[in-house]
Amino acid sequence: MKFRLEDIPPEGLDKIFVQEENWLDERLSRDPIRNFRFLERITVHLNLSCSGRTISVKSRMETKVEGRCARCLEPYTQHLNSEYHTCLKPKPKVPLPEELELSREDLETDFYEGDEVDVTSLVQDQVLLAVPPKGLCSEECRGLCPYCGKNLNREFCQCTNGETDPRFAVLKNFRLHK
Repeated sequence: MKFRLEDIPPEGLDKIFVQEENWLDERLSRDPIRNFRFLERITVHLNLSCSGRTISVKSRMETKVEGRCARCLEPYTQHLNSEYHTCLKPKPKVPLPEELELSREDLETDFYEGDEVDVTSLVQDQVLLAVPPKGLCSEECRGLCPYCGKNLNREFCQCTNGETDPRFAVLKNFRLHK
């Protein structure tokens, strides 16, 4: 997703990219534990506009993922939609000081060098940030019984919930004085 500055017209540039499900596999290969996979192509809508040498990048991403519920371990599917906006400015020739207080605008700004911008890593970041770190099959998921391991969404267990974990038994007699 590279663009030359001279190819961005004054009215802006709209592009749609459709990436295969394995588009992020190389980047994700560094993560030994991956709790999701893409079920369909990743569609990215990009809008680039220039103001001098500052480029405004607006993007919208859509895809579908499959993962394992963090509470009950059952598979689930989820549609992902995400919008992102950032500004790209020419990289400063003077090195920035080691300590610098950042404003909100600074956090929404990235830099480029030369007459070409590559927004691939920005868009990949957007996609990965849209994936929930601990996905759930539903907000009402009751998870697994901590004693017998039964899925509490499907059945009730006979475990007594009043039992105290022996590691916390000493806290039973703890009194807080006010």
